Amino acid sequence: INFKLQKQTVDRKVHIVKQDDQLVLNRIISEKEGVKTQTHTFPLSSLKGFVSEASNLMILRILARQKSVPENMTFLLFDADTALSKSVYRALGCKKQMIGEELVDIFGIERTVSSSKDSSGTWHCYFLPDGHLESRVQLGSTVIMKLQHLPFLLDGVEKDQTPVFEKKPLIWEEDMELYSKFLDRKEELKADYSSYIRQHPEIKALLGDFLQFLLLRKPQDVFSFAFAPFASQSTPGKSLKDSQNFPQE
Repeated sequence: INFKLQKQTVDRKVHIVKQDDQLVLNRIISEKEGVKTQTHTFPLSSLKGFVSEASNLMILRILARQKSVPENMTFLLFDADTALSKSVYRALGCKKQMIGEELVDIFGIERTVSSSKDSSGTWHCYFLPDGHLESRVQLGSTVIMKLQHLPFLLDGVEKDQTPVFEKKPLIWEEDMELYSKFLDRKEELKADYSSYIRQHPEIKALLGDFLQFLLLRKPQDVFSFAFAPFASQSTPGKSLKDSQNFPQE
């Protein structure tokens, strides 16, 4: 979370890591005065029913699409002070709301967080029928988040139509990541082939003998000439033409 207060930037980060049978939470606060770090440890046995903030938003969207909230639905979460708290949900029902120039139905859900310091916070969130967040406000606060324009999927006449995106041709030579993988693989194969040749020096002698034999005979069809010694090892019924994988002009 990054925000500014009176020309001062406050940056808050929370890192959660699972270690054995514990959850380790590192809270880092960066301010003008410096960086503060706090570490908290919670046993996994005490986190039954815990949801992160990202998971909480997903749960709210699913409930809003279903237009139903189970009675006394409660989860655990970390509050602003990284203390383990309870989060209780309640349905607010449906209502009409103007967004831009269109009147749409929205469904509301109340979320109350009770922290360990005997303080609580309540939020009202309203969602569009497809799960998009329409508004969010904390009761008692003068700040409210509101949607100014309808999302793409709801903006227009055919609201249930899935957008179709044009398929772009893949030019791997111009894609930096793919081209880099190609070069890495190329160098990997070259190194593998070179290593194999070093381990089998007789290969050079075999190639030298074959080239000498080829120059002595000077055949018009080099491929057929090279194929002849291996004809007895080919699959029965497989012709020389079938063995050639070169594209026909």
